[in-house]
Amino acid sequence: MKTRKPFIGAALAVLAMLCGCNSAPKTAQETTAVPQTETYEQTTSPAVTSTLPGGYMPRSELLNCNFFDAADFNAFDSAGTAYPTEGAVLCGVAPHHLAAGHFLAGLYKTAAQTRPDTETVAILAPMHYDSPNKLCTTDKGWNTAFGAVGCDTDIAETFADELGAAYDDDMVEYDHSASSHIPFVKRYLPDAKVAVLLVSPRESRDFPERLAETLHRLSENKSIFFAFSIDFSHYLTPDKAELHDEETLRAVTEGDTAAIEHFTNDNVDTPYCLSAFVRLSELLGATITSADHGNTFTVGNMPYSPTLFEEGVTSYFVFLAESQCPRPGNESVVLQRYSAFSCRQKKFSKKVMTNEAKYDIIYWIVFKYTR
Repeated sequence: MKTRKPFIGAALAVLAMLCGCNSAPKTAQETTAVPQTETYEQTTSPAVTSTLPGGYMPRSELLNCNFFDAADFNAFDSAGTAYPTEGAVLCGVAPHHLAAGHFLAGLYKTAAQTRPDTETVAILAPMHYDSPNKLCTTDKGWNTAFGAVGCDTDIAETFADELGAAYDDDMVEYDHSASSHIPFVKRYLPDAKVAVLLVSPRESRDFPERLAETLHRLSENKSIFFAFSIDFSHYLTPDKAELHDEETLRAVTEGDTAAIEHFTNDNVDTPYCLSAFVRLSELLGATITSADHGNTFTVGNMPYSPTLFEEGVTSYFVFLAESQCPRPGNESVVLQRYSAFSCRQKKFSKKVMTNEAKYDIIYWIVFKYTR
């Protein structure tokens, strides 16, 4: 055992060097669950404006969350709970239809618990309105009732330069598909920035693959949580919607992107975003599970009425893509850290040291030389 002490000392030294800024005391967000008792009034942060020569006043430098309602949000916050996981959630799917707002709360509470070091939330969402552009993004931040949210302009620039997205603040602000998520980001991941990409159904067939590859490359350089804003079956009766939801669930969990990309509104409102989620999960080595499911009348605990739902129901899923490596702080899987090192060999070979990778290599050193 005496010959192994230097290795323990070396491991601790490496820990000090690698974790530097992580050695400070943890914040309340990292050590405690998100409080459930706070409520918020319908207020927004003051808009930031600047005056250009000639007295011209541009639009606010921050976009507005036009679909936010304080009373509804408090209800979502109370009803939504973090989903049980073993690994860190690398990306996820949740609705943008706020009838299922507690699904969004559950997704972002889960992200906050498993990824407290998230630097950016990238929101990929469908484009509901006509636009000459197939992809839209923004380099603006957002006003929320909880404070301003900054934009990750580097990722927005990548969306523009590499994917061909147009900067269209109005489209991003007034389409609920992305803006409905923004208050949840600020509430549960208050230090994170956001980047938004709206996707038109007119995009090319190869787009899901290109998007997944771009997002995967971005993930190698910073801690990003990828949120895919997707609603599922539309305009069908509950029994027919259930059949299509079963088909969707099977395709997602089995990774059948060919089937997904041929889905219509009977299954999902944005097949290309859903396919990109599945492809990205595969590139990240993550396992997809279904964490929640419902539709318009089940989430509201209402009896079905053909008159009330004359246009049919909308169905919702929460899908989680979990890392196959145990996440820090999960004591029940600490002894699996040694094998966890192999999960991240690809990132080590690229010299990318994420926070989780730092923990994994330290545990590998300790177990390697103290067993």
